[in-house]
Amino acid sequence: MASRRDADPSPLRAGLTHTGLSLLVFGTLAAGLGAAVHYSGDPASAGPHQVLALFETSQGSSANLKSRLKTDTPSGVTAKVVLADDDAIAVQPSLGVEYAEAPAPSPERAPTGQGDEDTPAEGIRINGKLVRPGESYGELTRVVSLDPAPIAGTTERINGLTLPRITADGRAPSDIYARPFANPGNQPVVALVVGGLGINATHTKAAIDELPPEVTLSFAPDAGNLQYWVNKARAKGHEVLIEVPMEAFEYGRMKMHPQTLIAGDTGASNVPRLERLLSRASGYFGVINYQGAKFAEDPGAVGPVLEVLRDRGVTLIEDGSFQTGAFDVAAARTGLKYSRAASTIDAKLTADDIRNELLGLETLAKEQGASMGAGYAFPLTIEIAKDWTKDLQNRGVVLAPVSALASVPPAQNAAPRPVQTGSLLQAPVNPEG
Repeated sequence: MASRRDADPSPLRAGLTHTGLSLLVFGTLAAGLGAAVHYSGDPASAGPHQVLALFETSQGSSANLKSRLKTDTPSGVTAKVVLADDDAIAVQPSLGVEYAEAPAPSPERAPTGQGDEDTPAEGIRINGKLVRPGESYGELTRVVSLDPAPIAGTTERINGLTLPRITADGRAPSDIYARPFANPGNQPVVALVVGGLGINATHTKAAIDELPPEVTLSFAPDAGNLQYWVNKARAKGHEVLIEVPMEAFEYGRMKMHPQTLIAGDTGASNVPRLERLLSRASGYFGVINYQGAKFAEDPGAVGPVLEVLRDRGVTLIEDGSFQTGAFDVAAARTGLKYSRAASTIDAKLTADDIRNELLGLETLAKEQGASMGAGYAFPLTIEIAKDWTKDLQNRGVVLAPVSALASVPPAQNAAPRPVQTGSLLQAPVNPEG
């Protein structure tokens, strides 16, 4: 009989057997140890024995801790005070939140409600904005998204062109498409328009996304996807203007735009050109000139153009690039909403010059109640304007949309009209600053 030989054991089977036995042994030991700790351990020993303060502390009774802090400390620095378990007072760094409380009125002087400097309104100041009882920081800083254009009833088709029109119930695009504005504090206001948008997508997006929604944006009529850019700006809360090229005295080597409004014309050429420009998009509350020193000095050419704007409910904004012109007189005669910028803030494209121009707008607003500046979407202009607007309200000036300053100019020898908001209501601007 042939001899038999037992087969060698499988390495895989042996490995699995050993692994299983090891897990069983160590699992039993761990379970036993855990049970012993659970039933015999002291829970109090698991907590910390000492509280360490991350900031300087001072010993004292919690009864002496005031429940509120005032913002008018001599150093101007606020701190948040909390109590540790041992009644130590830990002073933490400020997180930008300041508490303010109005002092009790004295019997001799009743509160006037006019925002006196020595009687600050009750509330807390967060990042420079005063939040009063019943308000929230989000409500004060939220971006008001404006409705996309066109809004029903604000356009009509004429000769193949879509043009703005006053609605059947009498509402004008200058009111419907303007950003809402209110100035309950009766403070001086300053407005800023940034133009030349729609040509460079990067600069256009930066202006829309980075500038505060109160800054008005103006778009070149030749911009690609103009309606897209207009609605994108409105979605971020910006009201919009369309730029209208007008004849200048000297073009140099630059060719005149084919739809430029020219001097010496009584409307035969300028009105069709204007209508073609107005049909490029919807959603703007007004138009602003691009150049135009020569055109603006010709009352015969200006008159018919302003009449078209009035009949279509569109505001005219002048960018302040020339010193003389017939716009204000013609606007008063035709009853057209109009406003003029005090200066072009980036006529000299240096940081110091732009800052000086913006400072001049603040001063003018405090002297006259309101002021307006115009600039272009240069990266430097956008960056400086963005920084300038951050703490503008702390300097006693409110940033307003350009539509808030537009109104029908008073007739000659008539009393000046108050600054208007984009709606039919008046903004309580203090003309005395």
